[in-house]
Parts: sequence; C-alpha cells; structure tokens
Amino acid sequence: MKKMILNIMATTGITLVVLALVATCYGGTVIFISAIFQALVLNIIIYAGIFLLNHFEYRYPVVETGLKLVYVLAVVLACGWLCGWYGNMSVVVLGGMTIVIFGVCVCLDTLSLIDEVKMINGLIENKR
Repeated sequence: MKKMILNIMATTGITLVVLALVATCYGGTVIFISAIFQALVLNIIIYAGIFLLNHFEYRYPVVETGLKLVYVLAVVLACGWLCGWYGNMSVVVLGGMTIVIFGVCVCLDTLSLIDEVKMINGLIENKR
C-alpha cells in the first residue's frame, strides 16, 4: 500500500510536469488548482484499475502492458470528457501526453524492479 501511494504521488508529479511542458508549448501561463486535484484523482483511479488488472495471469508480458495502456488511455480520455479538458487541448495531445507519461512510468518501474532484483541477489549471496 505504501508503494502504491508513492507511485500515485510520483505519477501525479510526472503528470503535472508533462502538463506544464505541453501548456508552455501552447503559450499557457497558469495551471489551475482544480487541474492538480483532477490529476491526483485520475491517477488514483488508474492505479486502482491497474491493481485489479495485476490480479489476472497473462501469458505474454506485451499483452499485459498493452492492456494496461488501453485501460489508462480509456480512463484518461473519459476523464478528459468529464472534466472538460477538450476545451483546452485536443484528444490527440491528451493521448500523446498519456503515452509519454505511461512510458516514463514503465521505465521507472523497470529500474525499480532491477534494483529489487539486485538487492535480492545480494541477500542470496550473503546467505551462502
């Protein structure tokens, strides 16, 4: 649970940085406080769904990652419609931002997993 909260907060931070970069490219100067809370709630919903998706057994890792990406895109695009984000950005830009953020998070997850494997291997070596 602690790791999930940390991941939600990290993803929200990454989301806000990417949002600020995209807004800067479009000449934006302000991110409203409501957008910050919307991003936080969105990331909570995403991680709750990913938590449920992790309970299923997948034969191929590519299918698992693809299914998670489709889920994330669907939730983000639905939230975009519900929160009225399309008045400020297009579906293509929102989808692109989602893919970039998802890619960054997958890379960070992979790096974290590599560190955990190294730690476990070190513990195994010490036991011998």
